Amino acid sequence: MDITVKDVEYLANLSALSFSSDIEKQDTVKDLNNILKIINKLKEQDVDADNVFNKSHDLSELREDVVGKSLSQEEALANAPKQRRGCFNVPLVIE
Repeated sequence: MDITVKDVEYLANLSALSFSSDIEKQDTVKDLNNILKIINKLKEQDVDADNVFNKSHDLSELREDVVGKSLSQEEALANAPKQRRGCFNVPLVIE
């Protein structure tokens, strides 16, 4: 089942969204149909509980943990809109 422009317009109306052009609608149709294809591929996969949860990983398959170059505190905070006491200052999300 493919998604059509009519379906996208219906969903946009329900969501109180608007499109700036017909090209944007067509792009949304393509994106949603690509998502459906991925979902259908996932449905085809064998997800038997024994098959999924009983996989162990050999430690030799893991990469070596190597310390690389990192930013200094000043470099990390250089583009921060707000900073306080050497840290990022962000708005309160949870009260």
